[in-house]
Amino acid sequence: MSVANNAEVRAKLPTNYRWIAVILIMGCISINYIDRVNLSVAVPTLREALNLSPADMGILMGAFFYAYILVQIPAGELLNRLGAKMVMGISCFLWGLATVATALVTGFWSFMIVRILLGLAEGPVFPASAQVVSLWVPKRERTLASCCFDCCARIGSAAAPPVVTWLIITYNWQVSFVVTGVIAIIYTFIWFAVYREPDRHPKLSKEEIAYIRQDEVVNESGKVVTTKPIPMFMLFTYKKTLLLFAGYFCYMYYWNMYISWMPAYLVEARGLDLKQMGVGAMIPYLCAIPCEICGGAFFDYLTRKGMDLSAVRRLGMTICLGGGALTLFFAVQTTAPIACVALLTLSMSIFSFGASNIWTIPNDIAPYGQAGSVGAAYSFCGQISGIVAPGVSGFLISAGLNSGNIVAGYDHAFYVMIIVTLLGIVFFVTNKYTRLVPRNAQTYTVEHL
Repeated sequence: MSVANNAEVRAKLPTNYRWIAVILIMGCISINYIDRVNLSVAVPTLREALNLSPADMGILMGAFFYAYILVQIPAGELLNRLGAKMVMGISCFLWGLATVATALVTGFWSFMIVRILLGLAEGPVFPASAQVVSLWVPKRERTLASCCFDCCARIGSAAAPPVVTWLIITYNWQVSFVVTGVIAIIYTFIWFAVYREPDRHPKLSKEEIAYIRQDEVVNESGKVVTTKPIPMFMLFTYKKTLLLFAGYFCYMYYWNMYISWMPAYLVEARGLDLKQMGVGAMIPYLCAIPCEICGGAFFDYLTRKGMDLSAVRRLGMTICLGGGALTLFFAVQTTAPIACVALLTLSMSIFSFGASNIWTIPNDIAPYGQAGSVGAAYSFCGQISGIVAPGVSGFLISAGLNSGNIVAGYDHAFYVMIIVTLLGIVFFVTNKYTRLVPRNAQTYTVEHL
């Protein structure tokens, strides 16, 4: 019986180093989101300390994404040339330095510069993670592996509110940025010391590498047969990728609005104090973590049982965007703070269950070894929402504040978020999740990618 059909092969493999690779990128993503979300937790404190308006904060949140987007396409090319190890390690070190430097800001413009530097440094992390999964994990395990690193965005987002709040209350807001930045710098050395690509891993068994490559075309010498990388600009000429990129924009609108404004919303619209907000902002992410892992296991189970891969992805993203948006609508309608937190938690949990599919999709459609470049273009389009969502929301919230009704301002921002999220379902369910066939493709064999 073939490796792909034998359920016992996985349990009897002499090595399981593919999961060490997954754990390493999980660590990167967790720290990445602590260093990204620490600003949103500190918004009420920073607005007072630096005399910033909600519109100012929206611009500063968006500044991160201007830079983040700018580096996506170059990151894809760098991943094709240098590999995930080098690109991820340098990224981690530089975003740690940028986070530490945030403690030095004194006003709007110095804050703007640091946020831009942070965005440039963090840009490669998700495309690099997608590349690691594509090289280390076979198709039948990729939903779980991809959701493991994607759910670490929830882990980082859950860890940031209580940790950053405690540091602000105990010390000051500057210390919160120094501590979270130093964690990233330390992790850089762990990454470089431990991570290897499959062909270069000294202890990886032949059985495990055969298991990893079971979905690829391998010639008689054991080398993978693949195609020359699709140029980055060409990725924007396929209907399949355009639908995918539009859907990811809508997905990320929900996510970026949630992580950017939810802590401030709980304080300014729902009346929680800073300590209560630290707990209230943490709960949705804590509940989302097991939901996303369960989603990954569930959708991998459907794949192993023979459900068409496109049907699996369509189902997952409909649950993600439809369930997340509808429960968010009910959260906005309630006036009780506890009920609001409970419904926000339900919204993020349903969203995360379906979102277990979101970062395995670049692996589904990319030719072997090219998930990093496809993921970079994917991330580029999705992260445009990181500019749009905080900026539009900041404008609407400021309008509410100026009219004397900041709650209405937040409500309007969430209604826009719900509409955009529901629109994303259309793009995901009309797509087909099969591998891209490059135009005029030339095949060649690779030993190292």
